[in-house]
Amino acid sequence: MKTMKTMKTIRILRARDIFLLLVLLSLALSCGSDDNGMDCPDPTNANCDQIGDDPQDDDPRDDDPVVLEPTLSSVAPVTGPKHTEVVITGENFGTDATKVSVSFNGTPGEVLGVTDTEVTVKVPARAYTGPITMEVDGFDLTGPEFVYEISEVNVETFAGGGEEGYEEGSGTEARFNRPYDLVMDSRGNMFVADRNNHAIRKIAPDGKVTTFAGGVLGNGEGEFNNPQGLAMDSDDNIYVADSYNHRIVMITPNGVWSIIAGGNGFGYVNGAVDVALFNDPGAILVGEDGDNALYVSDRYNHAIRRISLDEGQYTVSTYVGPGPEITEQEGYMDGGLSDARFSYPWGMAKSGEGTILLADLDNNRIRSIDQDAGTVGTFAGSEDGGYVNDVDRLEAKFYGPSDVSVAGDGTIYIADADNYCIRRIDPEGHVTTIAGVQENYGHNDGPGDEALFNEPRGVLHGGEGEIYVADTGNHTIRKIIID
Repeated sequence: MKTMKTMKTIRILRARDIFLLLVLLSLALSCGSDDNGMDCPDPTNANCDQIGDDPQDDDPRDDDPVVLEPTLSSVAPVTGPKHTEVVITGENFGTDATKVSVSFNGTPGEVLGVTDTEVTVKVPARAYTGPITMEVDGFDLTGPEFVYEISEVNVETFAGGGEEGYEEGSGTEARFNRPYDLVMDSRGNMFVADRNNHAIRKIAPDGKVTTFAGGVLGNGEGEFNNPQGLAMDSDDNIYVADSYNHRIVMITPNGVWSIIAGGNGFGYVNGAVDVALFNDPGAILVGEDGDNALYVSDRYNHAIRRISLDEGQYTVSTYVGPGPEITEQEGYMDGGLSDARFSYPWGMAKSGEGTILLADLDNNRIRSIDQDAGTVGTFAGSEDGGYVNDVDRLEAKFYGPSDVSVAGDGTIYIADADNYCIRRIDPEGHVTTIAGVQENYGHNDGPGDEALFNEPRGVLHGGEGEIYVADTGNHTIRKIIID
């Protein structure tokens, strides 16, 4: 009797289990998925999770497509000139070329083909050395550095007609008289120290040349006398090395000018602005951010002077080289700031944080000033002037280098004035000539190895692929286009 009762109870439990199982199955088939993987009866419920595939759910209507993250595994080649075809391999690139973009050093390339594992892209002109970056359907990828090889260099006359004079006009209609230095403001206007016209000239982006300050008379009140060096700060104020007036002048963007230091004759005196003396200052450099100062190559004192720009406390001191109490000032020596010696130091440029490069003209070298360590070294050039090319920087030879300019990627351009050439030092320290023919002067536009200059004194890296040259002996501004 007891056994029959037990069997009856088991049958009742099984029936209830079956009923509950059917109820649960019905709910599972009729609802969306919730946070626990169960179906959600209200798909608009914010607590319901409907993203991604639920392996327990066989209804594809509530599934989002699964996006597989792309990966980059290799790039070949990683060096070449413009229009080189580069193959990037990886996974999950898809097949839609409109969802794939590739850039070289920030410059977009032309995507030629896309498969799920391979992208082919053409290197754009003027990309220059830098990282390869990709975007694939919203995913960002970074590849190795691509080393850009220069394939073409062309020189053209940007402004000036090749004969000395003092005329305004567009491009080659204008006339200069021994232009020496160049700077560019934030709006793309170029300013030229037009030495023998005793003026600061302005070249607008459309090529029109006007006089910004000074004039051909010179030596009068408010005029310049053989200005040679220029610098520009972040507010577009221009600083002028007014060389034969032995002073430093500031000109605001509105053309208002004031004397920063010097102007009381020539000599070598440190101190306040009204007593400091210079001797033919040749170039100016604005200090790094946070360093409220100007640096001046005081050529005939063979020293680098520092002008503090603290408001109301302008003072001049010797930064590098011998002080005014030293008799033997000219020479050649590396070492501490006060021990170093120069011979007619000229153009300067910043090269990385805390480093100044200097064209040491009569020593035929490029010197480096490490501001953090307080030392001076030889960056490029070797004993005796001359012309040795296509070698390491310390094996190269220069002849009367007068200016230096540094591009954003660390490439250095040098106005090698007495070799009539524009030289280049790449980030690996290799020296080449990009334009001009050594020991041949003249005025000729065309490919870099056929172009001719005449005593190029100033050089300015004006943007990717554009180098501007103050071609002093030709009374012109030249433009070098690098592809």
